[in-house]
Amino acid sequence: MIKIKHMDRVFLKNKELIGSKYFLKPFVEANISEEYIRWLNDPKVNSYLEVRHEKQTNKSVKNYINSFYDVSEKYIWGIYVIDKKKHIGTVNISIDRYNSAEIGLMIGDKSYWGKLASDEAIKMVVDFAFKTLKINRITGGTYAENIGMIFTFKSLGFRREAVLKESVIGRNGKYSDIYRWAILAHEWRNK
Repeated sequence: MIKIKHMDRVFLKNKELIGSKYFLKPFVEANISEEYIRWLNDPKVNSYLEVRHEKQTNKSVKNYINSFYDVSEKYIWGIYVIDKKKHIGTVNISIDRYNSAEIGLMIGDKSYWGKLASDEAIKMVVDFAFKTLKINRITGGTYAENIGMIFTFKSLGFRREAVLKESVIGRNGKYSDIYRWAILAHEWRNK
């Protein structure tokens, strides 16, 4: 197990990641906009997110964003379009040094759905987690109906490890399966 010192963690939480079409910038309280809060409350955007169960407010979103900057090893970035500097979503990773890391993503700007923003954002974070943070295993979850995220996980080399039958109430009010995905550091290097 590799231990990251507090000062190193502060530096890493402020690290920007740059891809070919998108870049990731640490997402802080000052980045919260009315548009971002609208995304979190939009039934089309949040249909596969747990935030849909409660109305999101400026205060609840600030509390959530600030939770990434406490002493825990959690990271959150805003996803921005390189040529427009336009904010389109967020991606995050929570590290458990004794187990693995969990990745999460939200593309709020619907005009960027299907444009591989999720693929590039997750790829940058997975690369950062494996190469810089020296994580061995990264996991993620999807609702069985979330075809876009299933495609993203598969295209990046994640494998489906489990199906949690009828484990959440889905967007249609009926129980939905959750798929659990994972990739290991050596699998990522060998891709």
